[in-house]
Amino acid sequence: MSNTPPLTVRDSIDVDPRVARTTHALGRALVDLIQERDFSEITVQNILDRAGVGRTTFYAHYRNKEDVLHSRYERLFVALESVLDRPSPLGRRLFPVAEFLEHVGEARPIVDALRSSGQLEVLWALCVGYAARIIERRIDDLAGIASGLPRPLAARMLAGALMEAIEWWQDHPSAASPAAMDAAFHQLARALLHGPALGLLREPARFGGG
Repeated sequence: MSNTPPLTVRDSIDVDPRVARTTHALGRALVDLIQERDFSEITVQNILDRAGVGRTTFYAHYRNKEDVLHSRYERLFVALESVLDRPSPLGRRLFPVAEFLEHVGEARPIVDALRSSGQLEVLWALCVGYAARIIERRIDDLAGIASGLPRPLAARMLAGALMEAIEWWQDHPSAASPAAMDAAFHQLARALLHGPALGLLREPARFGGG
C-alpha cells in the first residue's frame, strides 16, 4: 500500500493569495457547519452561502464537500511537518506527536461532530497515510533502520501504531501528556528500527527482494 494519500483535492498549498483566501473561507465554512448539523445534511450550497463564494469558483478547486474536508486535513499535515524543523528535547523526530495531540485536543468539538456524522473513520484512515508519508521522508534521520525492512513498510507500521495510540489517547487524555506520548512514540520507533526483536525482518527475500 502506498504512503501517498489519494489525490482527491484540486487546490494547492502554494497558491495565489486570493485563491488561498477563498479555499480557506470554504474550509472554515464547512468546519463551522459540521458543528451545527450532520455532515450528510450539508450541501455544497450551504458551504457557498456560509463562505460567500460562488459555485463556479467552488468547482474550480473542489469536486464536492469531501474534497473541502480532505483539503483541511492536507493543510494541517503540511503545517505539522514544518514543525519538525524546530529543535526538540527529543532530538530529531519522525512526527510531531505532541503538536498533533494538542491540535486534536483543541479541536475536540469538531472531532466529536465528525464521529457523530460517521466521518471519523475516514479521517483516521487518511491520517495514517499522511503520517506515513511524513515519517517515510524522515526515517533516515533516525539512522540505523534494520537492513531489509523497506522504508515505506516501516513508515506505515509506525503511522498505524501512532494513530491507534492517538485514538486511545482521545478516550484517556489524562493517562499521558502530549509530550509523554511524543516521547513514547519515538521510543517505540527506535525500538522498531534498531531492536533485535525484528531480526526476522532483516532478510530482504521475505519482502519480495527488498
